[in-house]
Amino acid sequence: MSSDQLERVLAHQQVYVPRRIGIDTIGSGKHLGLAVAARLGRRLTVLAPNRSSTMQHPELARLDVVTERSGRLNDGGVVLAWCPTYKVMEKIQHLEQSVVVLVEWIPGEFDAWAKIHQAYNVATWQVMDTGLDEKAVDALDAIVSEGYNGWHDDIARRIVRRSLEGLADARVYDRGLVLAWARRTKSEFSLKALDKILDRFEESRPAPDSPPGSPAITTLKW
Repeated sequence: MSSDQLERVLAHQQVYVPRRIGIDTIGSGKHLGLAVAARLGRRLTVLAPNRSSTMQHPELARLDVVTERSGRLNDGGVVLAWCPTYKVMEKIQHLEQSVVVLVEWIPGEFDAWAKIHQAYNVATWQVMDTGLDEKAVDALDAIVSEGYNGWHDDIARRIVRRSLEGLADARVYDRGLVLAWARRTKSEFSLKALDKILDRFEESRPAPDSPPGSPAITTLKW
């Protein structure tokens, strides 16, 4: 990465290194995280599903490593989210001042995260965005708000259903985006209930532009 490219990365608080088949995005993502921390003069912490995933990388193994089972991130440093899972990413929910460099393992797994956080995509050199209008954002906020008790009561499920119908009617429903919106504040355990609501919703909705009697959708992409 050139110095000019690094300067462009440094202008952003969230940086997304998407996994690309045939390209060493994992190695380049590691070096990017190290370079960002060095350039900013901030402490670098590795966020990984487990410590063993960093042991083959001496540059990472000697750093502080926070995993699903141990450790907590202090705000204000640089976090290298190293091939993270959704579960370990719960540990960034409280961060406000930290710079996060997310190096993806499964292609596209954190695409929705990057859009929601307006992360800088180093593959395209563009800031990502959901493209949603205020009405759609309000619908997503309403879905998350109803999760205060885990989306377990009938009233919450009905309200979520109405919000989902609004998103689908506007052709901006995306399952991954709904879940990523909730993951900003909710745990993976609580999302199991929302997952079931989305399953039932998708099973009951016809595919877009399909005639009456057509099979229900699996998901709608926007």
